[in-house]
Amino acid sequence: MQNIHIKSLGINFSDYRQYINRSLSYNVSLSWSFQEVNCQWTVKELMNLLVEGVDFVLVSQSQLIYPFPDQLQVIGVFRNGHDAFDPIVLLALNPNYDEVFKAFDNDLRKQQGRVDIAGFGPGDPDLLTVKTHCLIQEADVIYYDDLLDNTYLDQFAAEKVYVGKRKGQHSTLQDDINRLLYASAAEGKKVLRLKGGDPLVFGRGSEEYHYLKRRFVEVEIIPGITSALAAASDAVAPLTERGVSTSVAFVLGHDAENNKLPKADTLVFYMGASQQKKWAQRLVQSGWADSTPVAVVCNASLPTKKVMRYTLGQLLATKVVLPAPALLIVGQTASTGAGVQKKKWLYTGTDINFFKEEGFAVHNPMVAIQPLEPSAKGQEVMDNLVAFDRIVFASPFAVREFFAAIDAQDSDVRIIANHQLTSIGASTSAELKKHGLVVVPESSCNSAEGLIKSFKSKGVTGESILLPCSDKGLSKLPAGLKKLGNFTYQLKLYRAVRPENVVRHNLDHFFGIVFSSPTAVHHFFQLHKSFPSSLKIVVRGKYTKELVMYYLKTLKLTQVITVEEQVW
Repeated sequence: MQNIHIKSLGINFSDYRQYINRSLSYNVSLSWSFQEVNCQWTVKELMNLLVEGVDFVLVSQSQLIYPFPDQLQVIGVFRNGHDAFDPIVLLALNPNYDEVFKAFDNDLRKQQGRVDIAGFGPGDPDLLTVKTHCLIQEADVIYYDDLLDNTYLDQFAAEKVYVGKRKGQHSTLQDDINRLLYASAAEGKKVLRLKGGDPLVFGRGSEEYHYLKRRFVEVEIIPGITSALAAASDAVAPLTERGVSTSVAFVLGHDAENNKLPKADTLVFYMGASQQKKWAQRLVQSGWADSTPVAVVCNASLPTKKVMRYTLGQLLATKVVLPAPALLIVGQTASTGAGVQKKKWLYTGTDINFFKEEGFAVHNPMVAIQPLEPSAKGQEVMDNLVAFDRIVFASPFAVREFFAAIDAQDSDVRIIANHQLTSIGASTSAELKKHGLVVVPESSCNSAEGLIKSFKSKGVTGESILLPCSDKGLSKLPAGLKKLGNFTYQLKLYRAVRPENVVRHNLDHFFGIVFSSPTAVHHFFQLHKSFPSSLKIVVRGKYTKELVMYYLKTLKLTQVITVEEQVW
């Protein structure tokens, strides 16, 4: 005679004793115990019960950690008379006793139907998968979302239940949808949950899947064509393209202020029709160029589809935008000429907004900034800024780190209210403007020699000038200022290093390369030892040009390369 023990965890075992006893094999003696519970049980806690002599437990599914571990065998699943959505589970803790019960006639797993969670696609019924079409034909009940052509379902015999969600309109709560699916499955029906696009792309398909799975319903997910693919086809905007876009990210677009903005070459915004301008603004603020192409597609895949194209700057300025349902595709491949061969540049500067060449740029910054702790002398200078007449900013990095140093000592911009401020160029002035300071670039050529020439013409002499800079210092500017009769101090606030994620591109795929600083040149030549003979080089500033020529000579490169001094 086998002696087995069942512990009921918070369940009134008298409700289940009769049919559990009825399913016992012969020569088995059964004993029961009861324990109150108010928490979920872990595997370790259940195994401790086995050590205490418990062979089986009777517990509601909501009190078990999900997903259920493999070492726990489910012997039976029963209807909960107090909560139909929280079935009762009989678990075998002792693997030696997993055959003491015969099959339960009232096991819910035998009585329940199944649920298929399928993607309808972007709207055009011709884009349905064959499998989803067959499931529509076979279903007893279909719970469907805001399908862009829901009249398609009228031809099928299944009961149709609308459970869509649309901003500004009545919506079915997700918890209610989960319960409806389970209730229909519990009635033994073939249930089809039909979702727009793909169930796992902003479709909450996984929530519904796991809700049913943990209640032991047979459930499967069938993929569909997500709207981004249809929109890309309608706009002829490839989401990836060799040498232009090697990554794509799908973004939930309903909240442009708080939703995370991923890093990718191409972005696709779902459910963002009402936030188009806000996303454009955020992208520009995050460093995307005003000239970045945007394609907006409304009613993707349908005969009523509409496509409008902008740049981010144009989208910010326009009053004409497409309504929902619309997707935004942002990136170089969203232009009208996507796929057409254009001049492709490698841009090594940190701010892509200063790329002005004809064609498009692959942004591969060659400089990353690491802040430095001020030296004792540097801290003394920061504490006595009043000793200086003028602060000259020679790069955006110098601006950024200088104000970070001010913040670190609990000061603000008022500490330099009586100083003359000088900017070497447009990008530096743009960085100063972020701190509420409008400083016109000192010269049109955005270079140290241009600044010195301007100071000479204005008679700037006898001043004490502070130069925030990197640990390498400034090569030409201090000497030029001293020659004019000024005192200078270089305040070293940061280190310019090569980024860890810098990419070594195949230069044969590029028309040209843009260098914006000598440091970018140094880091570039650490990666590349030669150039294609046809590669065009554009440099920013005289000293950047001199350094490029030095490397070409040092590396004994014999190609004929055109080097232009580009100013902006």
